Amino acid sequence: MHPTVQPLVGRNGRPRRPLRLAATFGFTAGLTMGLLGHWGGPTPVGAIEPEDQPQVSSRDALVETHRESDHLLGDARGWRSRLVGQGIHFQAGYIGETMGNVSGGIQRGMVYNGLVEAALDLEFGRRTDRWQDGCFRVSGIFPHGRSPSGKLVGDVQTVSNIDGHDSVSLYELWLEQDFWQKRVSLRLGQLLADAEFAGTSYGGVLLNSSFGWPAFISGNTRNTGPAYYRAALGARLRVTVGDALDLQAGIYDGDSFDDPAGRPSRNQHGVNFELSEQQGAFVIGEAVWKLNQEEKSEGLPGSYKLGGWLHTARFADQLNPARNHRSNFGLYVAAEQMVWRESGADKSPSQGLGLFFRAGGSPADRNVFSFACDGGLHYHGLLPGREDDVLAVGLAYVQISDDVRRGEKAAGATILSDHELALEVSYQMQLKPWWSVQPDLQWIHHPGGSRTLADAFVAGLRTRITF
Repeated sequence: MHPTVQPLVGRNGRPRRPLRLAATFGFTAGLTMGLLGHWGGPTPVGAIEPEDQPQVSSRDALVETHRESDHLLGDARGWRSRLVGQGIHFQAGYIGETMGNVSGGIQRGMVYNGLVEAALDLEFGRRTDRWQDGCFRVSGIFPHGRSPSGKLVGDVQTVSNIDGHDSVSLYELWLEQDFWQKRVSLRLGQLLADAEFAGTSYGGVLLNSSFGWPAFISGNTRNTGPAYYRAALGARLRVTVGDALDLQAGIYDGDSFDDPAGRPSRNQHGVNFELSEQQGAFVIGEAVWKLNQEEKSEGLPGSYKLGGWLHTARFADQLNPARNHRSNFGLYVAAEQMVWRESGADKSPSQGLGLFFRAGGSPADRNVFSFACDGGLHYHGLLPGREDDVLAVGLAYVQISDDVRRGEKAAGATILSDHELALEVSYQMQLKPWWSVQPDLQWIHHPGGSRTLADAFVAGLRTRITF
């Protein structure tokens, strides 16, 4: 649980110099300012329609408005629109960020991270009448850069949600078919559970990983589970009951890394498809109650989830590593609710204040985190003239299990693990339909889950471009 202090080094193994640290921040800031100067500043008020600007995760490099002209490269003389009309949609995007640790943690310093993502979607119903309500996706990613958590902060929740193994890899590869007027959906292939389970759209705007795929799952299952940055073979079934209830379940390969030691290099390109009894299976199920989300509903929208997960592999006991438990499991709840909507004919239906909260727990005898929770607020369009911007504030907490503490005490440790707390404030500026910039501040209390490291203060700047 306690990170090893390592010097901040470059790819050539030499210590980073202050000039190089400044350059990493300058690259992100310079790109931002240069684009502002070239394209003439923020989008005019009302230029982005609310229904065309969906709320997406801060980690999603593929932000689409469903207007093909809303890309950095435009509609390519109409080629994009013509291909979409035939059911062919190519997407590509880039996220770049600079994060610096101002104080505490492992050491002060600054790093650069980036994520390239590209995807091809095929909608079969637009090409043939014989195959309706079916679609196919293949995507790839290239995370690159230095880990702010591993090199600077030493936290267990991970301050950047694009932090990943540097490699070009296959990401998603699946086929989906809807049945019975789209009330039943089946998806098969290489899937991401974090894209469909246990998430909140309000919390997804924040950069800390704990506000995406929650720590009460990622910290307790094998190698974070079927989530960024490694998808897993699996199947997902979703059934819509009435207008307000979704029931969904998924089963996936129990180890997307295909390595019990957690080394991502074993499956660094995402094409090592391996299933075994030792790896087990990861199973997750969820009920989602959707409040006021019908097309003509005038009430404030909300979403409430109750779910659980099971992993069928063996998990070592925290007190006696020689003893194995036959499986692992956890339960969770999640809620997000809009509590105030701005009034006015020129206001977006999503403009206003929303709250979110999640909590989950797992047995202390076989897990590092016995309890974790996160919550916060989300304001869409807080500032006049910036109706498409988002302010988000979040607090994420993980509790180290009592059995871990007992094991450390029995081993003679003088400082015992207890908890980690992350407070984040972030402001996402939508400058163009295809371009956003997001300054971010985080305070990490007890990095690594104990008082071994001093509290860390992290400042970051992220930019996202859809090509």
